Formats: sequence, structure tokens, C-alpha cells
Amino acid sequence: MTSEVRVVAGAPPSVRGEVCVIKMHKRDAEVKVGIELGYSQDGRWLVVAKIVPGTLGATHGELKPGGKLVEITANGEQHKQPSLQEAIVLIGGAVGDLVLTIMPLLDRYGFIVSTSEFIANPITREMVRQENSQLRKWQKRAATPQAWQSYAERKPGKLRARIRLGVPEAVRGFVWKLMAAGRAPVDFRSEGKYAALVAKETGPHTEYFAQIEKDVPRTMTEHIFFRTVGKTGQESLSRVLRAYAAFHPELGYTQGMSSYAAVLLLYMTEEDAFWTFATIMQPCGLVGLFVDGFPYVHQCYDTWQALLAKHLPRLNTHITREVLGFLCMSEAEFKQAVKSKDPQRSIVPSMYTTYWFQSMLVGGDNPAPQAVSPRVMDSILLDGHLGVVFQFGLALLKANERELMKLKGDSLAEALRVLPTRAGSGQQLDALLEKAFEYAVNAKQILPQQR
Repeated sequence: MTSEVRVVAGAPPSVRGEVCVIKMHKRDAEVKVGIELGYSQDGRWLVVAKIVPGTLGATHGELKPGGKLVEITANGEQHKQPSLQEAIVLIGGAVGDLVLTIMPLLDRYGFIVSTSEFIANPITREMVRQENSQLRKWQKRAATPQAWQSYAERKPGKLRARIRLGVPEAVRGFVWKLMAAGRAPVDFRSEGKYAALVAKETGPHTEYFAQIEKDVPRTMTEHIFFRTVGKTGQESLSRVLRAYAAFHPELGYTQGMSSYAAVLLLYMTEEDAFWTFATIMQPCGLVGLFVDGFPYVHQCYDTWQALLAKHLPRLNTHITREVLGFLCMSEAEFKQAVKSKDPQRSIVPSMYTTYWFQSMLVGGDNPAPQAVSPRVMDSILLDGHLGVVFQFGLALLKANERELMKLKGDSLAEALRVLPTRAGSGQQLDALLEKAFEYAVNAKQILPQQR
């Protein structure tokens, strides 16, 4: 860790922002943490300047340049707001558990971002003016369930177009609640049911609790709600997933469900998030993504292949040929598997699209930027199915088609796996979604088939 040392006069600044605790383990002092530190421009804060790839620090997605280092616990001792030299010595010489308390840099939505990401998406006065204007209109549309129903009946096309453009953050939770209520059966939600499910600590559903506790800390790791001190976000997510396991014990819990539930919790109360989650799982049919045998996932693979062949035929042919070669399967074997509906027919799409469907593009090892998740949820609740994921995937491939056509074998396979990370944010994401919605998808093909 190297950086310029500045002399800081006066008392250390008080900590007022939201902080997260990052825990790592150094087996010996030679292990490289890979954090370069410096001072903020005003000289008052010790900040993360760089994370060196391939080091221990790089394994923590919430640790990004721009975060303020407010406390270090090393070798069993706590050090509040150390100087640069002290921090270098403490982190470098630590053995065993090393705990860093960071006040991260946040974007306007609460996601942890780096300095460069923060600068790349500035908020202008004109943007705020336009957003406030749109917000006032949305507040009228969603003032009450009756107002929402009236607007939806009078101007369904306009409402649909508005939702596609993105629901304002301030009313998103209420709008999701209204859309979910419109899709759920009458009396689907019952008063007091959620509290009773949360309190249910015995029964077959409890076998899923251990897996839930493993997955929750790995979910949406770059949002402060799930990383702040006290971990109230993680506790809320755990309760929602446990309650759903009790609500639907035949399914219980499967990895990937946490991504869908987590994005709801960013905008809604626990109880509203639970019932909205239950709605997308059952009335919207996403439950098939997680039941034994994953029937809907395999249907999604077939649907994806059909859409890719239709809209991007050259790229589809290239991907199929190159990925089959990478997987050591001949084209003749693949065609026979497709013809006979053998499970092996999913070998190509499953290699890179599984997390698209099972965790809404924002889970797995190569997630899309977290700003993608609320926009995807807007459309899932609007459409009542996963069509937006297919549209988004087609737009991603189209945007990167020229580069992908040049890649071969394992290089192409890796590029496809990391493709969601290139979705961008801000205006880049808006443009990508605009292109995505130009792709027509057949709702009958997208909806889960009855089995």
C-alpha cells in the first residue's frame, strides 16, 4: 500500500454516514490484502485509492475505491480512524482475522460504487427537475389502489410505456405492490399470515434454513442495505425466505430465490416484499425455476435458443459451433439431442444463461450492475412473466455482436459468461433497455407450460 502522506491538522472527522464491516482472514503476514490507501482531497479522511486485482481485497465486491476507512481491527486490537502510516502497518502486519470498517461511496440508489463509477453518472439539476415532474404524475396515478385501477383502465398503453421507462424510485415499492395485487388471486394475501409464518420454527420447511443462511450474505453484496452495520437487510431477507419456505413447504428454498426477494426488500416493507415475492413465484409462474428438475429453466433454454436463432441467426450459429467445440461435443450430436429432445440439447444455453433466469441476471459470479434489477422487476410484474430477461439478453448480445463474432472457443465461452457485467448504468442502461423492448417475444412461449 503506497500513497502520499499528508499532515492532517485538527481532530479526526466524525463518522456520520452508513458503514459496512468487511471481514477477511490472513493466514500469515505475507498474504497481500491489496488495498492502496490515500487521503481525501480535503485531507480529512483516509480513503481506499485502489484495489489490486487477484488479492484478498479484490474478493470483497463491496470494497471499492472511494470508500472511507474509519476503523481497523487487527491482531485482536481495535484502531479508530488511523493515520495512513498506521493503517499500512496494521493491515500489512495483521495475522488472522482482519476487520475493516468502511464508509462506502454510494450512488443515489444505495449501491456501493467506486469513485470512477460515481463520477461517470453525475446528477444534474435538469435531471432532478425532470424526475420531480415525473414523480408528481406518478404520485397521482398511484395515490390509491382505486386511482391506479382507474388510470390502468383508461390508459393501459400509456401506463405500460411509462413503466417500461422505469418507475421512479420514490413510488416504486407502492407501484410494485399494486401490480402484484392485480396479478394475485382474490384473498391471496391474508392479514397476520406473514407474522405467523416467520414465527413458525418447526416443520419440514426448517431443513432449508441452513442453506438460506449461507446464501443471504452472498446476495446483493454491493447494496448498503445488505452490508450496513447490524445487517438488518440480511436479517429481513432471511425472514422473508424462511417465511416463504413455510408458506410453500413443497418447494422450500432453492439457491437463486434470494436475488428476487432481495430487490423487493430495497423498496418495500418485509411483509409487502413477502407477498410480492409469493406473487411472482406462483401467479407469475416463476416457481418452475426452482422446483425439482427445474422444468421451467429447461423451457427457458429452449425458448432462448429459438429467439436467438430468430433475431440473431449469424451469432447463434457462431456461438453454437464454437461453444460445442469448447465443450467437446460434435454438431451432429447436438442436432440429434435437439431432435430427440434429449436434455443434452441445453448444453449450450445452460453454460451462460442459467443465472439469467434463476437470479434475474444479478446473481452468480458475473452479475449485471445492480441498477438492472429494479428495471427487470418493473417488467416482470408488468408482464407477469420473464419475457424481459430474454429481451435484455438479446439486446446485450446485439450490442456486443461484432466483438463476439471474432472470438473462438474458450474465449467466446468466457465472454458470454461475463456479458451481463457489461450492461452499464445510467443512460447506457436506458439505451440498452430501449433496444431490448424492441424485440417482440411470444408470451405463450415465455409463460411456463402446464405439466
